[in-house]
Amino acid sequence: MAKTYKQSDSTTAKFMKAALADKGAATLTKTRMQTTFKALEAFGKQQRWGAVDPASLTAKQLKGFVAGRIEEGISARSIQNEMSHVRRALEGVGRAEFAQDVCSNKELGVPSGTRIGSGKVVDPEVLQRALERAPADTKALIALSRSLGLREREAIMSANSLREWGKALAQGQPIIVRDGTKGGRARSVVVAPEGLERAVGAVKAAQAVLEQQKHLVVSKSLKAAVEQHSDRLAKLGLKGENSCHSLRRAFAMDQYKHYLAIGYDQKTALSWTSNDLGHGDGRGRWVFNNYIRNSL
Repeated sequence: MAKTYKQSDSTTAKFMKAALADKGAATLTKTRMQTTFKALEAFGKQQRWGAVDPASLTAKQLKGFVAGRIEEGISARSIQNEMSHVRRALEGVGRAEFAQDVCSNKELGVPSGTRIGSGKVVDPEVLQRALERAPADTKALIALSRSLGLREREAIMSANSLREWGKALAQGQPIIVRDGTKGGRARSVVVAPEGLERAVGAVKAAQAVLEQQKHLVVSKSLKAAVEQHSDRLAKLGLKGENSCHSLRRAFAMDQYKHYLAIGYDQKTALSWTSNDLGHGDGRGRWVFNNYIRNSL
C-alpha cells in the first residue's frame, strides 16, 4: 500500500495520516490519537530514534515506548488505547499482519489492566551523582522536582512563581503551582516540615540561575526546552527507573509518610498526597499503587 504521508511531515502527522487512511474517526478519537502520536514522537526524540514513521517503526522501538509509558505511571487502559492507535496507523500503511501479530499487546508487554505501577522512588546514590555532575541550571530544576514534586514542564516554567513560592515557604504556607500543569489546573502543594529547608534551597538556587540567564532552560521554545532538559537528565543517569518521575515519587513518599505521622489514616494521607501531586483527592489509591507501593 502506498504511503499516505510526505517524508517532510512530522512523526505525529505521519501517524495521524496513516491512521486515517482507510476510514475516518470521531473528533474525540482523533484528539486521542494525536495525543498518542505526540507522545510517541517525543519519546522517539528522547531515545534518539532518528526518522521514524508507520512504515519503519520496529517492534523493539514500540516495546521501549510501552515500557516508558508504564514507567510514567500511565494507566493500563490508556496504554492499551495508545497501542490500538499505533496498530491502526501500521494497518494504514499495509502492515496489518505485523500490527496484529508482532505488535500485539502481549508481545509488547502492555499491562493487562492492573492499576499497580512498577516505578520506585529515585535511587539516592544515582540522584547524588547526578547533582554532583549537573550544571547549575539543571541542578536547580532537579532540586525543584525533588523538593516540590514538580513535573518537568512545571519546573521549567516556574520562573514567574519562584518569588511567591519563596515567601510562602518562609511562612510555612503551601505553594501554588500554576504554570505547566496538566490541563492548566492550578494546585496547592503543602511542603512537609521535614522537607521545608530543601524546598527553600531549591527555590533560591533557581532564582540564582535566573540572575545569570533569562530562563531556567535556555532554548528556542518550550517544547525544545523540555526535550533539552530530558536529554540532560538522561545523560546524568536520571532515566528509566530513575527518571524525572522518580523524583516525584520520592516527594510523594515524603508527603505520604508526613501525613501518616501527624495522625491521618491511610486513605486521608493518600488523598492529601494525591492533591499535592496534582491528581486530585479522588485518586489516592492510584497514587499509592503508582508512586508509593513499590518503594515501601
